[in-house]
Amino acid sequence: MLLLINNYLNVLVNQKNAVFAVVATLVLGSSGLQYFGVFDITTYTQVFFNALFERSWLVAPILMITLITYYAAFSHFRSLMYLDAGLAKKNERTISISENYFSRYGKLGLILRNDVALILRNKRARQAVFAGFFFIFYGLLFFTGAVEAYESDTWKLFAGIFITGGFLFSFGQYVPSWDSQYYSLLMTQNMTYLEYLKSKYTLIQVFTLATTVLSSWYLIFGLEIFSYVLLGAIYNLTINSVIVLWGGAYVRTKIDLTSSKKAFGDKNAFNYRTLLLTLPKIALPLAIYGGFNYALGPLAAKISIVVVSIIGYFLKPFLFKTIISIYQKEKYETLKAYRS
Repeated sequence: MLLLINNYLNVLVNQKNAVFAVVATLVLGSSGLQYFGVFDITTYTQVFFNALFERSWLVAPILMITLITYYAAFSHFRSLMYLDAGLAKKNERTISISENYFSRYGKLGLILRNDVALILRNKRARQAVFAGFFFIFYGLLFFTGAVEAYESDTWKLFAGIFITGGFLFSFGQYVPSWDSQYYSLLMTQNMTYLEYLKSKYTLIQVFTLATTVLSSWYLIFGLEIFSYVLLGAIYNLTINSVIVLWGGAYVRTKIDLTSSKKAFGDKNAFNYRTLLLTLPKIALPLAIYGGFNYALGPLAAKISIVVVSIIGYFLKPFLFKTIISIYQKEKYETLKAYRS
């Protein structure tokens, strides 16, 4: 029954922002209060779970919660089963974005303006940004000692990559799928693939920098902990920003911008190419850091990540050319996939 409750809650969390906000607040709030010694929730959960073995009648409230969460999930899906509701047009207030600021950057600015409008006006894009924001709290699993297995320095770097790369992973891996509904129109515009990629790259850079600034509260854990956040940011800004765009070139998943479904990923976005490109995004920095840390110590390991990041930055023009060649080669297959 507890597994079923978890399953039905997972359905609602992925479908409803309100449920996601409540669950995230409860989990993060209880974790934070426990870490700072304000309130230890395990004192009560331990008594509850032990009582299940001692008093069989406590199965009744668990059964009740199971039925409630089942009915909530069932009702949600049933509400989406009416054809007229799906076809009905909704009058929504649009958001106007001035061209004055973006026009100073030429074609790059116009494409950036389109991306900003996409995020502000569409549910699916906003959900990706929202999900990226909550990656900021991912480090609590690694920096608070909540999970003993995550206390090694290598895992702390892993946390730093995800803390500062939330938007990069939730939004960047679906470029150019975000433009799938009007990709044919984009292909008729007077712009190059390089200009298109640079606009996406710039957007990812801005959000990664913003996430890094918002993650500065990890300083309360000390400079040593925050150094892993900065290492993750450096790697994301120099290497992962390009590698994510590279992987996205192989994704031909049409995205419904008006829907918040599958906000945390789509199984169709994964193939053997994107899977292989996961290695330089995550496995490579961890392997480099772990190797240098074992051989020469943590300082040498941190320097190695910075050096690799600098090398990756200077390889950016070559990587962009590689991505452009993929776009050119896959152009008609991509158009066909987005039209289906």
